Amino acid sequence: MKFEQKIKKELERSFQELLSVEDLKINMAPSSISNRADSPDLIAQARYGDLHFQLIIEVVAQNSLPVLKNKISRLKEIAKAFNHAVPILAAPYLSRQRQNICRDEGVCFIDLSGNVYIKFKSLYVERIGFSNKFPEKRKGRGPFSDKASLILRSILKDGGHLWGVRELAKRVHLDPGFVSRMAKELEKRKYIARINSKINLRDPEGVLDDWVRNYSYNQNKNFSYFLMAKSSVEVLEKLRSLKIPSSVDYALSVQAGGNLVAPYAAYQEVHLYVGNEKALEYLKKRLKLRSAEQGANLILMLPYYKNSVFYDSRIIEGLRVVSDIQLYLDLHGYPIRGLEQAEHLLDKKLKPLFAKVNSNE
Repeated sequence: MKFEQKIKKELERSFQELLSVEDLKINMAPSSISNRADSPDLIAQARYGDLHFQLIIEVVAQNSLPVLKNKISRLKEIAKAFNHAVPILAAPYLSRQRQNICRDEGVCFIDLSGNVYIKFKSLYVERIGFSNKFPEKRKGRGPFSDKASLILRSILKDGGHLWGVRELAKRVHLDPGFVSRMAKELEKRKYIARINSKINLRDPEGVLDDWVRNYSYNQNKNFSYFLMAKSSVEVLEKLRSLKIPSSVDYALSVQAGGNLVAPYAAYQEVHLYVGNEKALEYLKKRLKLRSAEQGANLILMLPYYKNSVFYDSRIIEGLRVVSDIQLYLDLHGYPIRGLEQAEHLLDKKLKPLFAKVNSNE
């Protein structure tokens, strides 16, 4: 709330300057006028030539897509009570994707980083492309950190389930106190709600969208090799023929894993997570791999998510593949048709899974 109040004060001080439109006059209403529960965060009277109208402004301080969507819904509802009013979402920074969400919902936006979109009759202001002046400062373990992500992985998989904290802690082998603290953070971000003290998932696609903004495939430590094989299919055949022992932690991801789960497009490189250096050396020796800066067809990856990358992995066609959640994260940031394949996976596998989310509401 303190950060939200700071944003309000800064908007009251610099709103006219942020818009920077000649002949546009803005008078911010006193804060007391907009302090009722059914009022917007800020109200302003505006005059542009012969146009006289109001600006109703909702402030979003958290970097959470579910929170942003809730604010947009609230703003649209409040706007119904006003005549000749322009609904505006305000934030420290709005990414291009979040700007597009505002446009699609018929809501204007302004951020303290300089991005502006205001459209009302003869008034049109659009200045976008400014970078984030307020990068999020990470404090401690967030919900997308390695161990904490086990909580999201579990509740996303079983979206229709109502979780008790201890039940969830037992499922993911974490301390109940830690799970309780993370649950409070998830609730703050509007990722979950409480139903009879139990955890209920909200807006799983919003959670995934925030997650991919906090994760990068490049956070893994990658080693590029060439394996004597005519195609990626033959690389997979050679991996199967090894009959890798259970003591060696491994799982396919990126396009090779994605195509075993939801076939999409041809690919040249096979990406394989290995649990540690020992597993990496085992595969190097057994497959007689050669390091390759160019022409690599097998990428071995020491995972950024050391504790959670293998969570919910499964055997498909004789090879272990990471979970659909991990596949989505890796594909989303992979440069060669990764985003397209991630969206394909979302449609084919994840959306049907998420359809259960609202069954308890």
